[in-house]
Amino acid sequence: MFRHYGTNARRIWQRCTLRRSDGSELNVCFTDLPRERMDELVDFYMKYYVPHELTHRISGIHKNKEAMDEYREILKAKFASPSTFSYICCEERGGKILPDIIGSDSITLVKRGEPFNAGIPPNLKTKETKDFFRILTDWNNLCSVPSLMERFNVESFYDDLGTTVHRDYIGYGIVYYHAALRRNICQAHGVPMAGAWVTSIGSVKATKRAGWETVYEITRENLEQVLNLKMENVPATYKYRVLRA
Repeated sequence: MFRHYGTNARRIWQRCTLRRSDGSELNVCFTDLPRERMDELVDFYMKYYVPHELTHRISGIHKNKEAMDEYREILKAKFASPSTFSYICCEERGGKILPDIIGSDSITLVKRGEPFNAGIPPNLKTKETKDFFRILTDWNNLCSVPSLMERFNVESFYDDLGTTVHRDYIGYGIVYYHAALRRNICQAHGVPMAGAWVTSIGSVKATKRAGWETVYEITRENLEQVLNLKMENVPATYKYRVLRA
């Protein structure tokens, strides 16, 4: 069944036809996330992002149900924050937007001079969640958002919370459109710059094609020393890239 967004339509960022290498086509729509669908976004993120994204994967969160439950509540609060902006990609047929989320992108607004909450949340219960935030904090400190804002003399900045694609829709280039649309979002919201760690081959290609610039790079060996762990079956280098509005 098709579902309309009703009279309170969210902003449509882009409509386009995507093509896979096998010739199959997909009409999609990138639109703001309706607030009433926040739980769906969290479920989508937990299913398609957490088990596959590098920092989550090496922490082992996805292997422990208790850790997944704990992290889900943290993520739900983060996505509900007024500083977080999320939009989704859905299939479109006959001018109607299908309800299922097939891609999502979330970013958080950082303002210069305000406290940057990038540390470990208090009162964590599971080892895996503690490990994740330790890894995330040590990794992010290599190229911190406040230092970037000072370096580029910007008053606001969109920091990355993750781009997610349903596994059945990989190969259509959805990640590229998410990377490119961040410029549109920055311009619409008056934010001069966005940034993200690029940790997969797909995101490297997508951000390069969309005009992102590399401002920091580290080898796997050096990163292993920083994080005090071994990483297997992962890329040889990792980049932090920024996108100017």
